[in-house]
Amino acid sequence: MLKKSSEHIRNSLDLSLRTVGDMALKRRAKTVIEGLDLQEGDRILEVGCGNGYYLSLLNRLGLKLDLTGIDNDNLALKDAAKFIGDKKVKLILSDGAKLPFSANSFDKIVMSEVIEHVSDEKAVLKEALRVLRKGGILTLTTCNINYPFLWDPLNWILQHVLGTHIKRGFWAGIWNQHDRMYKKERILNLVKEAGFNISETEILTSWCLPFNHYLVNLVAKLFYAGKLPKGLSEGINKFKNNKQPLLIMQGFKLINLFDHLNDRFPKKEGVSIFIKAKK
Repeated sequence: MLKKSSEHIRNSLDLSLRTVGDMALKRRAKTVIEGLDLQEGDRILEVGCGNGYYLSLLNRLGLKLDLTGIDNDNLALKDAAKFIGDKKVKLILSDGAKLPFSANSFDKIVMSEVIEHVSDEKAVLKEALRVLRKGGILTLTTCNINYPFLWDPLNWILQHVLGTHIKRGFWAGIWNQHDRMYKKERILNLVKEAGFNISETEILTSWCLPFNHYLVNLVAKLFYAGKLPKGLSEGINKFKNNKQPLLIMQGFKLINLFDHLNDRFPKKEGVSIFIKAKK
């Protein structure tokens, strides 16, 4: 199987990420997918695929990939089928701790912002190792307990002053629906203990717009509820490469300018922890 050039993948990925206004998601998706070292014909599993965004990105790269996503939420899988719009992408209702696949079934596995939700993190990582072939790649991200103040000021203050946080609802911010968040050392140890060999780690998105998380959540709620004007909704639809109105283009330019600070001045704090590991 021939390996596509990294430039081809990068250009295709950049085109698909053009409509993403969430600077953390954009950087996370780019890092996760480029970390897969994609080849034609790769069998790729996404554990916890949710509404199918990563599978949609992979499916739009112009590579002949064998894509499978699993999730334990049937409604999310129905959304994924609608957003991806390609029946060749397999979507399966399953628990990440009990995957319905034989050993060595996949070349690559994506597990992005999932491990913090599961009840048995060790079992999920062990299952990923089992179904990954020898030499296969896992790209994983999870939320960082050491996140930047501007991303979620309310919970940052509650954590650092009172040792607590808001657990559910809009104001839960970065903590919403998460059973836990990780220090870098802890998630690295968990991945190693599962049997993986870690090849890369990175802290993602240290610089961000003030109250970024709340703004992203608000726009996302309005988008999925169908309450945004049609032109605005189409311009920020991350599942499509739609042409953007001038106002949205200018707003995204501002977001991208902020995001460039993450390349020029990386810091130890950040929204997510990225890990690339091999079996």
